[in-house]
Amino acid sequence: MIADYETNVVYFSSWLEKEYPKIYIDLVTVLKKNNVAYDIIPCTNDIWCRDYMPVQIDEDRFLCYRYYPDYLLKRKSDKRFITDSQEVCMRLGLKTTNTNIIMDGGNIVKVGDKVIMTEKVFQENPDMSPSSLGSKIEKLFECEVVFLPWDRSEIYGHSDGIVKPISGDSVLITNYDDYDTEYYEECSRRLSKVFKVESLHYEVKDGDSRNWAYINFLTVGKLMILPKLNIKEDEQALSQIKQLYPDCYIEQVDIEALVADGGGLNCITWCRKVDQNHIRFLNLLNRSELEEEIVFTDEDIRYMCKYDIVRFAERNPGVVEYYMKCLSD
Repeated sequence: MIADYETNVVYFSSWLEKEYPKIYIDLVTVLKKNNVAYDIIPCTNDIWCRDYMPVQIDEDRFLCYRYYPDYLLKRKSDKRFITDSQEVCMRLGLKTTNTNIIMDGGNIVKVGDKVIMTEKVFQENPDMSPSSLGSKIEKLFECEVVFLPWDRSEIYGHSDGIVKPISGDSVLITNYDDYDTEYYEECSRRLSKVFKVESLHYEVKDGDSRNWAYINFLTVGKLMILPKLNIKEDEQALSQIKQLYPDCYIEQVDIEALVADGGGLNCITWCRKVDQNHIRFLNLLNRSELEEEIVFTDEDIRYMCKYDIVRFAERNPGVVEYYMKCLSD
């Protein structure tokens, strides 16, 4: 099981740039600044790619679950937002094991050799008993799963709005203790059986309801991108995260508009571990983004064309035409 702190590429839905262009540009700017590769996911129907993308078991194996969330079934018109996960995996050339178990990727938090989920997954699969379903999920994930209670005031039931890994044996809980002590204590009790537990806390008179989004920060390798919401809690969240992750590079990006629509940074990203050849390809492929002028060496062009000439041609048709002409001369 590969956790986000072990990954080296960030993926976005193509819809993110269309619907939130400033947030997309700001994220890409931070990734480029920190030399983190990124890519765009094809065939998606909304921006929330964490929920429908597969779980990476190891570098070459992925688990593709059934993405069929109840919150997109209440209105017929919302079904158009359900992305076909298997089609996406096929387009990306991923080797997958497929299961009919209904899950959301936002309800799968990977920590070391364990996964944290909420019990909402039991309601989404009523044809199986909780014990049987739990055992089957553990077999698919090839690891132990820690189940947290589902906070019924939160319709999505995602664990990535509750907890984040600090290391392979420690986790961070969001600030539930500020407003729901009973729920916090139950989550802490279950998690503390297998992890060391830390928690966020904000010293503000009237806490902003959007401060849930800080726990939903993006982690890729040693880079963390924390939400900026333009509220009192911004600096306190940044300070606590810096103390808890002293070896990481921490940036903030303004995502106030995104949070207003119900999601955070983890929700709009999917992270993956790839080899260095793929990293080189993506860095060259995306070199033109945010840059007014680009220069490819002959070696760059040969490498790109050999690695994936179709994708390189889509992004740089003139360069590929030049390369093909040189080959024919």
